[in-house]
Amino acid sequence: MLQRMTPGTFSSATKTTQTAGWLLFGAILLSVASGLGLGVARALPGAAFWLAGVLLVRRVSGLQRTQTLAMFVVGLAGLLYAWLSGGVVQLDKALSTNQALLAMLAAVSFLRLISLPEVDAGEPDPRGRAALWRTLLGVHLFGSVINLSAVMILGDRQSRRQAMTPLQASVLSRGFALASHWSPFFAAMGIALSNAPGAELVTLSSVGLPLAAFGLLAAGWQLSRWPDAPDYVGYPMHFAALWIPALLATLVMSAHRLLPAVPILSLISSMALALTLVVLLLRHPADALARFAGHVRAGLPRMSGELMLFLAAGVLAAGIASAVQSSGWTLDLLEFGASEASVLLLLMVAVSAAGVHPVISIATAHGVLAPLAPDPNLMGITYLMSWAAGVSSSPFSGMHLAMHGRFGIDSRGFLRWNGPFTLFMLAVDVGVLHLYQWLAG
Repeated sequence: MLQRMTPGTFSSATKTTQTAGWLLFGAILLSVASGLGLGVARALPGAAFWLAGVLLVRRVSGLQRTQTLAMFVVGLAGLLYAWLSGGVVQLDKALSTNQALLAMLAAVSFLRLISLPEVDAGEPDPRGRAALWRTLLGVHLFGSVINLSAVMILGDRQSRRQAMTPLQASVLSRGFALASHWSPFFAAMGIALSNAPGAELVTLSSVGLPLAAFGLLAAGWQLSRWPDAPDYVGYPMHFAALWIPALLATLVMSAHRLLPAVPILSLISSMALALTLVVLLLRHPADALARFAGHVRAGLPRMSGELMLFLAAGVLAAGIASAVQSSGWTLDLLEFGASEASVLLLLMVAVSAAGVHPVISIATAHGVLAPLAPDPNLMGITYLMSWAAGVSSSPFSGMHLAMHGRFGIDSRGFLRWNGPFTLFMLAVDVGVLHLYQWLAG
């Protein structure tokens, strides 16, 4: 029986959401303070994220809820096994392992207030193959900083007069997913750095950036050969607006060189907040703080799905690591090199295509492979590759499900539209992994 909603019910829900937003903002500040070495224990921002998660858990539904529950159950089972067998229960890791990643994702979301590409509503839509290339590059560059928002904004414009075509959907999907290879502002990079302790951002991005550039060239060439490419309706990109993403990336890399001891995720979080506030004050001095606070109250709670997913991933990783350590079980491998990483990559992409979120397979791989002490950069590169390939091909990826809900595009079609391209990129990825191992000695 449906519950009758009253004005008080809506008011209460709004207050709960706003409270969660301020908890998330507080967690960002606490996480940055912890990363800067100001004496804040990692458990404090972790606790704030968990409190916000409790308030926002009802907003998570569908496949994401199923995946989150599955990770919680498996992770808790692993922790329970370790406790019953007298092993080390990594409870602190379960509660706070992803707090820096969540802080980065929440902080980066503020960039939507200042770096969204603004387009005149009356401006004509570009058409043809040149428009396809510009849209592909545009969603890649904007998406590398403002994440999924870029796909939604460009897609809204392209679908405002007629339904989105498979070609338009594939351009957005491939362009956005390829940024997973290198962008420090993606969840993929945060997960890679968190689950490959010792991996270096500069190394991962140095390998991922040329790989993404090659992928863009291959995707653009292949998509421009589709029969309807001459009639492609693109997005009127204004690349002058890219100065903000470029400035942010420069600031983060410079700060990382000056302060190598500060975790890169903490640098990204602090720079994203500071840059957003400064640009808002310059552009809108009268209501800059109101806009900023408005995002805290309404914008941050929208990350409820990501919040619960990564909280659950922390429990999963800690549970698997605790169980493996307590059992004394190890893989029968003498080393973990490029060949083993290639097999792992193919397995993770296969399970992603079947509906398993990349964060689940990465957390599982970390828990199982950690005792082998593999090269952290090799592992980080593998994780980024698996994320990019899995997101672009799986009908169940968050991006494709969001596009299905927003634009009515059949998410099952992406496996057919992007499948051959994904297989091609996987072959390239395997070659890159072996090349990296050879160059790294």
